[in-house]
Amino acid sequence: MKKLVAVLLVSALGATATAQEISSYSQYKINEGVSVEVKKLKRVEQYGWDNFEVVYRLKNNTDFDLFKLDLTLYLVDKHDREVGTVEIHDFKVPKNSDEEYHYVDLHSPYVNEKFDKIVVVKNNIEVQVDTPRAVSIAKINCEPTFSMK
Repeated sequence: MKKLVAVLLVSALGATATAQEISSYSQYKINEGVSVEVKKLKRVEQYGWDNFEVVYRLKNNTDFDLFKLDLTLYLVDKHDREVGTVEIHDFKVPKNSDEEYHYVDLHSPYVNEKFDKIVVVKNNIEVQVDTPRAVSIAKINCEPTFSMK
């Protein structure tokens, strides 16, 4: 039992040390290197209910594979009021990639809302860090960066 606890403790400390190898400046560069552009947001009727289909381009201009990326799209009307949101979670985005993705927000309550612009906010980025000792995941807390369509 003591050996198991020791192995778990060493593993946890190793993962923590590996995750700390990303400097604050590297975190800033990762946050700046990941960009999202919404190409199309349209209402689609499928399976008997209304859904949002989102087509967006995700650019990862970093030297890190993204393990997870959390985005929130805020739908804003002409009076600058939020009328709805769409949350998107992407997994396993390769480094130095520029790809178009499709996402369907099933049974969205906001499909009938009128909106004039879309505000994209990066909430969370988790990157995969490969070192000679281990592979770990480092979480990058994103300062709110907005891009509008």
